[in-house]
Amino acid sequence: MKPRQFDVILALFLLTLSFAACGGRSDKANSREAANVPTNSNENPNAPKTNVEELGVLVNVPYEAEDIVWKDTASHKKLIAVLRFSTINCDKIVADAEKYRKPEAVTIENETWFPDDLIAQGDMSGDDTLKGVSYGANAFLQDPFNEGRIVRIEGTNYFVLEATAK
Repeated sequence: MKPRQFDVILALFLLTLSFAACGGRSDKANSREAANVPTNSNENPNAPKTNVEELGVLVNVPYEAEDIVWKDTASHKKLIAVLRFSTINCDKIVADAEKYRKPEAVTIENETWFPDDLIAQGDMSGDDTLKGVSYGANAFLQDPFNEGRIVRIEGTNYFVLEATAK
């Protein structure tokens, strides 16, 4: 074999190898497959939510909450949120709310998705209810939820916001 023929054969061989290495790959060869990414299709629409930003689109949250859990109906006509605030913010909320409506003692039904502290308190009452003081929720309301009340649960820093869209 002549040196020139050897160079041509070697060049063709290397060219063939480089084409073989590049060919046959899919466009996703370097991308990672999202195998464990949860989808919303399996998400339970009745499950309580904890996203304060999402809640903030529906109602006003005038003070920073330390804990939050909420649900709205499928028709988006009613929203219930349980919010826990610092003692200082609780006093501010009560002072603001008293301006809109006279405080009133109430009992509310304990829900299975409420925080454990409230579920335990409801269990201790014997009738699965929570005692509290109801105030006007004006500081929390915004379109579409324009009616409602805020209830401070007795002996806690928890408030239950009930808002409806009319």
